[in-house]
Amino acid sequence: MIRPTPFIRQAERLINRNPELFGPGPLARRATGIGAMPPLKGLVTCAAQGLAVGLAGGLAYNVIYGNPGIQAIEDYYKENPPR
Repeated sequence: MIRPTPFIRQAERLINRNPELFGPGPLARRATGIGAMPPLKGLVTCAAQGLAVGLAGGLAYNVIYGNPGIQAIEDYYKENPPR
């Protein structure tokens, strides 16, 4: 028998034994979506989706706002042409 030390008592409190949340067993929830894929396939899928969302967001920003930094530089050189 394990002697009930404070560390053991704390570890026992970490286990959620609510069967309505987790069902029988320590964690009976099953992963779905990317979490259910094999590790490498899930990583590649997640990276590809992140890249696609980033590119789409960047393109949308560039279409909506133009590129204010470059526009400011062009306006400056129109007002102050190089000698």
